[in-house]
Amino acid sequence: MAVIWLQSSIWSNRLKTIYLLILFPLFLFGLFYAVFFAMNYNSAVEFSQVLDSTNKIFLQVISVLTPVLFVRMLISFFFYRQIIFKFSWAKAITRKENPEIYNIVENLCISRGLPTPNIWILEDDSMNAFATWLSEKSAWIVFSRGLLNRLDKREIEAVAAHELTHIINRDSLLMVVIIVIIWAVATIWEIVFRWWLYSRPNSDSKDNSKALLIMIWLVLMFLWYLIFPLVRLAISRKREYLADAWAVELTSDNRAMISALEKISTDAQIESIKKNTVAALCIEDPKSKKEKRSFIWNLFSTHPSVPDRIEALKKY
Repeated sequence: MAVIWLQSSIWSNRLKTIYLLILFPLFLFGLFYAVFFAMNYNSAVEFSQVLDSTNKIFLQVISVLTPVLFVRMLISFFFYRQIIFKFSWAKAITRKENPEIYNIVENLCISRGLPTPNIWILEDDSMNAFATWLSEKSAWIVFSRGLLNRLDKREIEAVAAHELTHIINRDSLLMVVIIVIIWAVATIWEIVFRWWLYSRPNSDSKDNSKALLIMIWLVLMFLWYLIFPLVRLAISRKREYLADAWAVELTSDNRAMISALEKISTDAQIESIKKNTVAALCIEDPKSKKEKRSFIWNLFSTHPSVPDRIEALKKY
Protein backbone atom coordinates (compact mmCIF):
# COMPACT_ATOMS: atom_id res chain seq x y z
CA MET A 1 0.00 0.00 0.00
CA ALA A 2 2.84 2.39 0.83
CA VAL A 3 4.44 1.78 -2.58
CA ILE A 4 1.14 2.49 -4.37
CA TRP A 5 0.70 5.69 -2.35
CA LEU A 6 4.26 6.82 -3.11
CA GLN A 7 3.90 6.17 -6.83
CA SER A 8 0.58 8.04 -6.94
CA SER A 9 2.17 10.91 -4.99
CA ILE A 10 4.96 11.23 -7.55
CA TRP A 11 2.47 11.36 -10.44
CA SER A 12 0.35 13.83 -8.48
CA ASN A 13 3.36 16.08 -7.94
CA ARG A 14 4.27 15.92 -11.64
CA LEU A 15 0.71 16.91 -12.61
CA LYS A 16 0.78 19.79 -10.14
CA THR A 17 4.06 20.96 -11.70
CA ILE A 18 2.42 20.95 -15.16
CA TYR A 19 -0.60 22.85 -13.81
CA LEU A 20 1.73 25.39 -12.21
CA LEU A 21 3.61 25.92 -15.47
CA ILE A 22 0.32 26.54 -17.30
CA LEU A 23 -1.81 28.44 -14.78
CA PHE A 24 0.72 30.84 -13.27
CA PRO A 25 1.65 32.53 -16.58
CA LEU A 26 -2.08 33.05 -17.18
CA PHE A 27 -2.38 34.45 -13.66
CA LEU A 28 0.54 36.83 -14.27
CA PHE A 29 -0.93 38.08 -17.56
CA GLY A 30 -4.23 38.64 -15.74
CA LEU A 31 -2.44 40.74 -13.13
CA PHE A 32 -0.75 42.79 -15.83
CA TYR A 33 -4.06 43.43 -17.54
CA ALA A 34 -5.72 44.48 -14.27
CA VAL A 35 -2.87 46.91 -13.60
CA PHE A 36 -3.09 48.54 -17.02
CA PHE A 37 -6.88 48.69 -16.84
CA ALA A 38 -6.65 50.50 -13.50
CA MET A 39 -4.09 52.91 -14.97
CA ASN A 40 -6.39 53.75 -17.89
CA TYR A 41 -9.73 53.70 -16.14
CA ASN A 42 -11.65 56.95 -16.21
CA SER A 43 -15.37 57.10 -15.53
CA ALA A 44 -15.64 60.12 -17.84
CA VAL A 45 -14.52 58.01 -20.81
CA GLU A 46 -16.59 55.32 -22.48
CA PHE A 47 -15.87 51.83 -21.23
CA SER A 48 -15.10 50.55 -24.74
CA GLN A 49 -12.46 53.24 -25.19
CA VAL A 50 -10.86 52.28 -21.86
CA LEU A 51 -10.75 48.65 -22.99
CA ASP A 52 -9.24 49.56 -26.36
CA SER A 53 -6.57 51.69 -24.71
CA THR A 54 -5.85 48.97 -22.13
CA ASN A 55 -5.57 46.28 -24.81
CA LYS A 56 -3.16 48.38 -26.84
CA ILE A 57 -0.86 49.11 -23.87
CA PHE A 58 -1.14 45.52 -22.62
CA LEU A 59 -0.03 44.05 -25.96
CA GLN A 60 2.86 46.49 -26.24
CA VAL A 61 4.17 45.82 -22.75
CA ILE A 62 3.65 42.05 -22.94
CA SER A 63 5.51 41.91 -26.25
CA VAL A 64 8.51 43.35 -24.38
CA LEU A 65 8.14 41.63 -21.01
CA THR A 66 7.44 38.11 -22.32
CA PRO A 67 10.91 37.77 -23.88
CA VAL A 68 12.41 39.25 -20.70
CA LEU A 69 10.64 36.66 -18.53
CA PHE A 70 11.60 33.91 -20.96
CA VAL A 71 15.27 34.92 -20.86
CA ARG A 72 15.08 35.14 -17.06
CA MET A 73 13.72 31.59 -16.99
CA LEU A 74 16.48 30.32 -19.30
CA ILE A 75 19.14 31.98 -17.18
CA SER A 76 17.69 30.34 -14.07
CA PHE A 77 17.61 26.91 -15.73
CA PHE A 78 20.99 26.94 -17.45
CA PHE A 79 23.01 28.77 -14.82
CA TYR A 80 21.29 27.36 -11.74
CA ARG A 81 23.95 24.71 -11.24
CA GLN A 82 26.81 27.20 -11.66
CA ILE A 83 25.15 29.61 -9.22
CA ILE A 84 24.62 26.83 -6.68
CA PHE A 85 28.16 25.48 -6.91
CA LYS A 86 29.58 29.00 -6.70
CA PHE A 87 28.00 29.35 -3.27
CA SER A 88 28.71 25.81 -2.07
CA TRP A 89 32.30 25.38 -3.34
CA ALA A 90 31.73 21.77 -4.38
CA LYS A 91 34.15 19.86 -6.63
CA ALA A 92 33.64 16.89 -8.93
CA ILE A 93 35.18 13.50 -8.14
CA THR A 94 35.86 10.54 -10.40
CA ARG A 95 34.91 6.90 -9.97
CA LYS A 96 38.57 6.12 -9.36
CA GLU A 97 38.76 8.59 -6.46
CA ASN A 98 35.78 7.15 -4.58
CA PRO A 99 34.47 3.88 -6.06
CA GLU A 100 32.30 3.06 -3.02
CA ILE A 101 30.15 6.18 -3.38
CA TYR A 102 29.88 5.67 -7.12
CA ASN A 103 28.73 2.08 -6.63
CA ILE A 104 26.08 3.12 -4.10
CA VAL A 105 24.60 5.79 -6.39
CA GLU A 106 24.96 3.68 -9.54
CA ASN A 107 23.19 0.66 -8.03
CA LEU A 108 20.24 2.83 -6.97
CA CYS A 109 20.04 4.32 -10.46
CA ILE A 110 20.15 0.88 -12.11
CA SER A 111 17.27 -0.28 -9.91
CA ARG A 112 15.11 2.54 -11.31
CA GLY A 113 16.49 2.69 -14.85
CA LEU A 114 18.07 6.10 -14.34
CA PRO A 115 21.37 7.39 -15.74
CA THR A 116 24.01 7.78 -13.06
CA PRO A 117 24.36 11.47 -12.08
CA ASN A 118 27.61 13.34 -11.66
CA ILE A 119 28.92 13.09 -8.11
CA TRP A 120 30.51 16.04 -6.35
CA ILE A 121 32.09 16.47 -2.94
CA LEU A 122 31.71 19.57 -0.77
CA GLU A 123 34.79 19.91 1.41
CA ASP A 124 33.08 20.59 4.72
CA ASP A 125 33.20 18.55 7.94
CA SER A 126 29.48 19.06 8.57
CA MET A 127 26.92 16.57 7.25
CA ASN A 128 24.65 17.48 4.34
CA ALA A 129 23.85 16.68 0.72
CA PHE A 130 21.84 18.09 -2.17
CA ALA A 131 20.98 17.42 -5.82
CA THR A 132 20.55 19.72 -8.78
CA TRP A 133 19.85 19.09 -12.46
CA LEU A 134 18.44 20.27 -15.76
CA SER A 135 17.24 16.77 -16.63
CA GLU A 136 17.75 13.20 -15.45
CA LYS A 137 20.65 12.89 -17.94
CA SER A 138 22.43 15.97 -16.59
CA ALA A 139 22.07 15.72 -12.83
CA TRP A 140 24.48 16.27 -9.95
CA ILE A 141 24.43 14.85 -6.44
CA VAL A 142 26.64 16.62 -3.91
CA PHE A 143 27.76 15.05 -0.61
CA SER A 144 29.65 16.89 2.08
CA ARG A 145 32.91 15.30 3.18
CA GLY A 146 31.66 15.11 6.76
CA LEU A 147 28.58 13.13 5.67
CA LEU A 148 30.68 10.55 3.81
CA ASN A 149 33.11 10.22 6.74
CA ARG A 150 30.55 10.00 9.55
CA LEU A 151 27.65 8.01 8.07
CA ASP A 152 27.81 4.29 7.40
CA LYS A 153 27.13 2.70 4.02
CA ARG A 154 23.41 2.07 4.67
CA GLU A 155 22.86 5.66 5.76
CA ILE A 156 24.76 7.08 2.76
CA GLU A 157 22.62 4.89 0.50
CA ALA A 158 19.47 6.32 2.12
CA VAL A 159 20.72 9.87 1.60
CA ALA A 160 21.57 9.11 -2.05
CA ALA A 161 18.08 7.63 -2.55
CA HIS A 162 16.55 10.77 -1.05
CA GLU A 163 18.45 12.98 -3.50
CA LEU A 164 17.60 10.72 -6.45
CA THR A 165 13.92 11.15 -5.57
CA HIS A 166 14.31 14.91 -5.96
CA ILE A 167 15.70 14.26 -9.43
CA ILE A 168 12.84 11.89 -10.33
CA ASN A 169 10.25 14.40 -9.08
CA ARG A 170 11.92 17.33 -10.89
CA ASP A 171 11.79 19.33 -7.67
CA SER A 172 14.60 21.67 -8.73
CA LEU A 173 12.66 22.62 -11.87
CA LEU A 174 9.59 23.44 -9.80
CA MET A 175 11.58 25.58 -7.37
CA VAL A 176 13.14 27.55 -10.24
CA VAL A 177 9.69 28.16 -11.76
CA ILE A 178 8.32 29.43 -8.44
CA ILE A 179 11.33 31.74 -7.96
CA VAL A 180 10.82 33.22 -11.45
CA ILE A 181 7.10 33.67 -10.72
CA ILE A 182 7.91 35.59 -7.53
CA TRP A 183 10.37 37.73 -9.49
CA ALA A 184 7.66 38.43 -12.12
CA VAL A 185 5.17 39.52 -9.44
CA ALA A 186 7.84 41.80 -8.00
CA THR A 187 8.31 43.31 -11.47
CA ILE A 188 4.59 44.05 -11.79
CA TRP A 189 4.59 45.57 -8.29
CA GLU A 190 7.53 47.78 -9.28
CA ILE A 191 5.69 49.01 -12.39
CA VAL A 192 2.62 49.94 -10.37
CA PHE A 193 4.65 51.57 -7.61
CA ARG A 194 6.74 53.71 -9.97
CA TRP A 195 3.74 54.75 -12.05
CA TRP A 196 1.92 55.77 -8.89
CA LEU A 197 4.98 57.59 -7.53
CA TYR A 198 6.11 59.49 -10.63
CA SER A 199 3.00 59.99 -12.75
CA ARG A 200 1.78 63.59 -13.04
CA PRO A 201 -1.58 64.47 -11.52
CA ASN A 202 -4.38 64.20 -14.03
CA SER A 203 -7.44 66.31 -13.51
CA ASP A 204 -9.50 63.86 -15.57
CA SER A 205 -8.59 60.93 -13.35
CA LYS A 206 -11.11 59.91 -10.76
CA ASP A 207 -10.53 58.82 -7.20
CA ASN A 208 -12.02 55.38 -7.84
CA SER A 209 -9.35 54.72 -10.51
CA LYS A 210 -6.58 55.56 -8.04
CA ALA A 211 -8.28 53.50 -5.36
CA LEU A 212 -8.39 50.47 -7.70
CA LEU A 213 -4.72 50.87 -8.51
CA ILE A 214 -3.82 51.14 -4.82
CA MET A 215 -5.80 47.97 -4.10
CA ILE A 216 -3.95 46.09 -6.86
CA TRP A 217 -0.64 47.40 -5.53
CA LEU A 218 -1.46 46.18 -2.02
CA VAL A 219 -2.54 42.77 -3.32
CA LEU A 220 0.70 42.41 -5.30
CA MET A 221 2.76 43.39 -2.27
CA PHE A 222 0.87 40.82 -0.16
CA LEU A 223 1.47 38.11 -2.78
CA TRP A 224 5.12 39.01 -3.23
CA TYR A 225 6.15 39.33 0.42
CA LEU A 226 4.00 36.66 2.07
CA ILE A 227 1.77 34.35 0.04
CA PHE A 228 4.14 33.18 -2.71
CA PRO A 229 7.14 32.73 -0.37
CA LEU A 230 4.97 30.72 2.04
CA VAL A 231 3.66 28.60 -0.85
CA ARG A 232 7.22 27.97 -2.02
CA LEU A 233 8.29 26.91 1.47
CA ALA A 234 5.23 24.66 1.92
CA ILE A 235 5.95 22.92 -1.39
CA SER A 236 9.60 22.51 -0.39
CA ARG A 237 8.63 20.87 2.92
CA LYS A 238 6.15 18.53 1.25
CA ARG A 239 8.75 17.44 -1.28
CA GLU A 240 11.15 16.62 1.59
CA TYR A 241 8.57 14.30 3.17
CA LEU A 242 8.04 12.57 -0.17
CA ALA A 243 11.79 12.22 -0.81
CA ASP A 244 12.24 10.64 2.64
CA ALA A 245 9.43 8.15 2.03
CA TRP A 246 10.58 7.25 -1.46
CA ALA A 247 14.14 6.73 -0.16
CA VAL A 248 12.69 4.06 2.12
CA GLU A 249 10.99 2.42 -0.87
CA LEU A 250 14.24 2.46 -2.87
CA THR A 251 16.37 1.01 -0.06
CA SER A 252 13.72 -1.06 1.81
CA ASP A 253 15.27 0.23 5.03
CA ASN A 254 13.47 2.92 7.00
CA ARG A 255 15.89 2.61 9.91
CA ALA A 256 18.79 3.74 7.70
CA MET A 257 16.93 6.91 6.67
CA ILE A 258 15.92 7.61 10.27
CA SER A 259 19.43 7.16 11.67
CA ALA A 260 20.89 9.25 8.83
CA LEU A 261 18.54 12.14 9.64
CA GLU A 262 19.31 11.85 13.35
CA LYS A 263 23.05 12.10 12.70
CA ILE A 264 22.76 14.86 10.09
CA SER A 265 20.58 16.99 12.38
CA THR A 266 23.40 17.17 14.94
CA ASP A 267 25.72 18.97 12.51
CA ALA A 268 24.04 20.09 9.28
CA GLN A 269 25.39 23.63 9.17
CA ILE A 270 27.39 24.40 6.02
CA GLU A 271 28.99 27.82 6.35
CA SER A 272 29.58 28.24 2.61
CA ILE A 273 25.87 27.80 1.83
CA LYS A 274 24.13 31.07 2.64
CA LYS A 275 21.55 31.40 -0.14
CA ASN A 276 17.98 30.20 0.50
CA THR A 277 17.78 28.84 -3.05
CA VAL A 278 20.65 26.46 -2.25
CA ALA A 279 19.52 25.66 1.29
CA ALA A 280 16.14 24.46 0.02
CA LEU A 281 17.86 21.72 -2.00
CA CYS A 282 19.78 20.21 0.92
CA ILE A 283 18.61 17.12 2.80
CA GLU A 284 18.53 19.29 5.94
CA ASP A 285 18.59 23.07 6.25
CA PRO A 286 22.34 23.92 6.25
CA LYS A 287 21.71 27.17 8.15
CA SER A 288 19.70 25.74 11.02
CA LYS A 289 20.91 24.89 14.49
CA LYS A 290 19.85 21.86 16.47
CA GLU A 291 17.16 23.36 18.65
CA LYS A 292 13.44 23.11 19.29
CA ARG A 293 11.48 24.76 16.50
CA SER A 294 8.33 26.79 17.04
CA PHE A 295 5.27 26.73 14.78
CA ILE A 296 6.28 30.08 13.24
CA TRP A 297 9.82 28.81 12.63
CA ASN A 298 8.46 25.73 10.86
CA LEU A 299 6.09 27.88 8.79
CA PHE A 300 9.02 29.86 7.35
CA SER A 301 11.36 26.88 7.00
CA THR A 302 12.42 25.09 3.81
CA HIS A 303 12.44 21.75 5.66
CA PRO A 304 10.15 20.00 8.14
CA SER A 305 11.70 19.43 11.56
CA VAL A 306 13.70 16.20 11.86
CA PRO A 307 11.40 14.80 14.62
CA ASP A 308 8.40 15.30 12.30
CA ARG A 309 10.23 13.60 9.43
CA ILE A 310 11.19 10.69 11.64
CA GLU A 311 7.60 10.24 12.84
CA ALA A 312 6.46 10.12 9.22
CA LEU A 313 9.17 7.58 8.33
CA LYS A 314 8.13 5.22 11.09
CA LYS A 315 4.94 4.52 9.09
CA TYR A 316 6.90 2.81 6.33
